[in-house]
Amino acid sequence: MNNNLTTKQMEKIKTIFGDRVRFNKVERIVYSHDMGIMPEQIRSMIQCTPDGVVQPTSVDEVSSLIKAAQEDKIPLVPRGAGSAGFGGSVPAKGGIVVDFVRMNKIKNIDTVNQTVTVEPSVIWNNLEKELSERGLTLRAYPSSSNSSTVAGWVAQGGSGYGSYEYGNCLHNIESVLLVMPDGQLKKFEGTDLQKVYSLCGITGMIVEVTVKVREKDEESVILASFPYLSSASDFLNALNSENVSLWNVSISTPAFTSLKQKALEHYVLPEDEYLVTMVFPKPRRSVVENQVRKLVSNYNGKIMRDKLALEEWADKFYPMRFKKLGPTLVASEVVIPIKEVSQFVGEVERKFKGEFALEGTMIGHDKISILGFMLADERKLGFPMAYACALDVIDAGEKLGGSVFSVGMYFTDRAKAFFGQERLQSIWNYKQSIDPDGLLNPGKIIPPSLDKQSPTKMLSAAMKVANAGSGLIGLAGRLLSKWQSDNFSSPLDDSLTDDTFSCAMCGYCRNVCTVFDAVPWESNSPRGKYFILNQYIKGKLPLDNEVGRALYPCTTCKKCDTICQIRAHNAHHWMNLRYEFNKNMLQNTGLDIIRNNVLTTGNFWGVPAEERLKWLDVPTQTKGKLAYWSGCWAGTIMDNMAENATHILDHLNIPFVHFGDKERCCGLYLSLGGYKKDFQALVKRNLEMFNEAGVETIIFSCPGCYATFNENYPQMALEMGIECNIRFKHITVFLSELIAEGKLKFTQPLNHTVSYHDSCHVGRWFGHYDEPRNVIKAIPGIELREMEHIKEQGLCCGLVSAFDSLPSVAHSGMKRVEEAVATGAEYLVTNCAGCGSQFNSTCHAMGTELQQMDLTELVARSLGIPTKDPSEKIGAYMSQCVELLKDSVLAPIVVPAEVSK
Repeated sequence: MNNNLTTKQMEKIKTIFGDRVRFNKVERIVYSHDMGIMPEQIRSMIQCTPDGVVQPTSVDEVSSLIKAAQEDKIPLVPRGAGSAGFGGSVPAKGGIVVDFVRMNKIKNIDTVNQTVTVEPSVIWNNLEKELSERGLTLRAYPSSSNSSTVAGWVAQGGSGYGSYEYGNCLHNIESVLLVMPDGQLKKFEGTDLQKVYSLCGITGMIVEVTVKVREKDEESVILASFPYLSSASDFLNALNSENVSLWNVSISTPAFTSLKQKALEHYVLPEDEYLVTMVFPKPRRSVVENQVRKLVSNYNGKIMRDKLALEEWADKFYPMRFKKLGPTLVASEVVIPIKEVSQFVGEVERKFKGEFALEGTMIGHDKISILGFMLADERKLGFPMAYACALDVIDAGEKLGGSVFSVGMYFTDRAKAFFGQERLQSIWNYKQSIDPDGLLNPGKIIPPSLDKQSPTKMLSAAMKVANAGSGLIGLAGRLLSKWQSDNFSSPLDDSLTDDTFSCAMCGYCRNVCTVFDAVPWESNSPRGKYFILNQYIKGKLPLDNEVGRALYPCTTCKKCDTICQIRAHNAHHWMNLRYEFNKNMLQNTGLDIIRNNVLTTGNFWGVPAEERLKWLDVPTQTKGKLAYWSGCWAGTIMDNMAENATHILDHLNIPFVHFGDKERCCGLYLSLGGYKKDFQALVKRNLEMFNEAGVETIIFSCPGCYATFNENYPQMALEMGIECNIRFKHITVFLSELIAEGKLKFTQPLNHTVSYHDSCHVGRWFGHYDEPRNVIKAIPGIELREMEHIKEQGLCCGLVSAFDSLPSVAHSGMKRVEEAVATGAEYLVTNCAGCGSQFNSTCHAMGTELQQMDLTELVARSLGIPTKDPSEKIGAYMSQCVELLKDSVLAPIVVPAEVSK
């Protein structure tokens, strides 16, 4: 892959950013797109792959970069979260993408003047949470608030939720601070904001934004349905004439409702009616509700149940749920006068016969932004045809006095209609005066008719041809499908392939990803991985060493699963990819060492069984219905967990099987390493051992073992044609059941304050949030103090990152311990030897008064059972682990010469 930068230019940039610059193939590719899906023919018309990516952390770094770029005539492309689909953050002339992801601080919240000042990459949803704690809330925010950034919305422009009362984004900005093309700082406010707003950074890099906010009120929601488009349209117009004091007004068509419910498999709303959602502060309810009810009745509508209204509003950030049905969505967004909504929607519905699903949000009282989606499949011959249909929808809106939602890169030929001739000329004159070489985001906003050096001339020409008269669809289809074919095949399994192409590219996963939080490069995010896989499947990228290393990092925490628009099973996909690596002769060097330990000694650590099981000092059975599985970590590095568990069972006179020196690893690390044959052999061996002992239920201390047996064993058993009818249960669930049954009662108060950490494999994997808390709350004298992020939102300990990034492990551990310290608790209670070891060593390294303690230790203490402090042993083993994995990385499998012969 060619790079337009010289070695000297790269070195100059490295001196500014250090390890926060990347010029490698994979990172450049994952920054070559935004949320939109472009046909390959369009991508070929521009230089969308950057020559490098940088991540500034300060205004000074941005200024230094701009000055260096001016000296060497290097194009710069600012990027927030890449959550729009208009190409504003996509390079058109190569150059350097400036990813502002690390400039994400909330600098000041002014409760008196009701403003908040933030760095450019603050995510709207994160800002809203912070404001809420101060009794404030945003006046308006975009529908992509789970991922989009403050500066990103300012740069793109547009409207969002709350725009009915507060107008578009521009009306909610107090000021913007830019680094200008000469590297100097300049503040824009008032009418000067027109030189910044919706211009995609062509006049300067946004480094600070002051946003207007308001006092927080509880929301009230009303959902109304209308049998006809005309009645829904008349109702929307009447809201204005009757001066109903609403904050937000949205409408969805029957096609939109139908597709969303089909994707969710949740059918509660009528699919043959038009739905209008209205939101307003609760103090207005008595007045607003009466007005709305009267108007709804006047226009043949009906008010739906409050439960449905709240459910519909709660799902507002997920407009692309049904992309999985595509698996590609062609989107089109247009702003039209509200008086034309009936004609516009009616024309689109007639022309496309329900193929376009429409959802609209009002902007002020006289305009509405309508977002349309058409299901398509970018792998198929007809995709460019569907892409061209989106242009036809925009044409229909413009004929009714509307415009595109944003110009970006794809709609520069419509800039005149969007801005007006006078403002567009003013923007171009200003751009020329401050950036004569056109280095700031070239190819955006300004049409080639004005900018003779525009890198999007071919793209603009293609768009004009595609919009030519009544032959739009046929002509555009012929133009864009010139090289398209139906000869599609994938080297990956169908499920992963489908989710790869279904990925909404919304970036919601980035804001929750454990790996991305520690090292925020796009390739580290689930979205980035899906784009890499997209290119791999299409044959654009090989599954080589570099690509494999980008796809590898994942702690399997499943946080991305909880927020995914298409509800993809991301963590399972990343785990299954490990087998694909192995097929392509790639392996993780650290896991190769662990594999050898597992195959030779039966455990992660390579410790002989007679040494590992010294803690086992209570009677056990060789046959029975109930067994206890100690596991590699809970039976070695934190053997107090296994000792506590067996002592508790013995104390309660519950007989159990333990397999002694026959207990080997569950196989998790063989699975993570992609060693499928080794894993299958271990599954077969363990299941035969369980059946021979007559075991029906197995209790686990280790969540990793618990997840592996629950998830992987039945699947592998099915593949091998053997039975797996055993019930697997984590000990926190088992103890909770004993308490509920009255079989476990505590008598000794402990008088401690504790905070509880939800391990990923007990929490998000299986939803056991209440059971461990039930155990804690049943212990007399214990006060539970919850951390900021708990249950589904609980932070991952990050320990699995040890196989590819030890700094990520430290980052995750400290972040979680800091949350626990903030509660003022004495103990951070865990249910996992991995999490426990991580937090125990982190607490000691940070010198906190907070101490780590396993849940079984709390239980044992309250039963009067002696316990031991595992800290010294944890310290020794964690040091060993760091040494073992310090050079761990995905690398080619080296086959000895004599073997290859």
